[in-house]
Amino acid sequence: MKQQFVDMLQEGDFVSDYFIAARKDLRDLQSGGKFLGMVFRDRTGEIGGVLWQNAPAVAKLFEVGDVVRVRGTVNTYQDRPQIRVEQVLPLRESEYDPADLAAALDNVEELHNAFTGILSQVQDPWLRKLVDAFLEDEAFVEQFKAAAAGKKWHHAYRGGLLEHCHEMARCAETMCELFSGINRDLLLTAVLLHDVGKLEEMTHGVYVDYTSAGKLLGHLAIGMDMVQQRIDAIEGFPENLRLQLLHCVLAHHGELQTGSPVLPKTLEALVLYHCDNMSAQTNAFDRVVTETKDRDRVWSDYIGMIGRQIWTRDED
Repeated sequence: MKQQFVDMLQEGDFVSDYFIAARKDLRDLQSGGKFLGMVFRDRTGEIGGVLWQNAPAVAKLFEVGDVVRVRGTVNTYQDRPQIRVEQVLPLRESEYDPADLAAALDNVEELHNAFTGILSQVQDPWLRKLVDAFLEDEAFVEQFKAAAAGKKWHHAYRGGLLEHCHEMARCAETMCELFSGINRDLLLTAVLLHDVGKLEEMTHGVYVDYTSAGKLLGHLAIGMDMVQQRIDAIEGFPENLRLQLLHCVLAHHGELQTGSPVLPKTLEALVLYHCDNMSAQTNAFDRVVTETKDRDRVWSDYIGMIGRQIWTRDED
């Protein structure tokens, strides 16, 4: 049983427990030789590690994504805790509990019921058939409920994709109340399907990583293909509706520079993009604020992905 979690570790602690090896980098020393930089992760967070002795040999013992037993001592480097590693060895599946390593929502069934309740409002007969084709597929539903929405930035935990889509659906409902010109059925269907490609883009076990298909194609292309296959199985599905829905899937990143192959060119695609971005960024900011407060700091570290620090507002 795991006894030491990342969020418990403090300077001076001796560590002897298991973690996911989330990164390893064999680097050059100025004096010659190599050292091994690592990142270890469990369900509570992640911590850096460094090993100075026999680095090339140790680096060959494990791969990124392996569960490893780590021995070492916690010190502080650049104001952050870090493990000075003495030993790191891979474990077999029988030697660890996956629940200790992968963060997961504890209200997945409640969220699933709430989300499918919103989707039950879809009335258009063609979109109803398409939504049901996904939701009546037990294998798809189990995958969908277990999936993360991202590797690290937002909703990066089991059940995260479901939570993300539920948040988007709530936003979409509000936008439909405010703007009568939005095709509600199309928008809600797009919320369900916009990220289905992530089921094949990433692995969703104790370690979330990109698959070969994910690296080569990305979830927009994979998702469009998944949706197209389901549409092809519905005889007579209207071409105009197919184009609108696939456009929503392809345009939901909103900007060319953020990976969208096309810009939103319909009202529903535009609203979908903003609902998607609002859910993702709010979840990520909320996580960073919590982590920063847990470290008794007012400002987060600089985050290169968004080009800024985040303020927690707690200065008193």
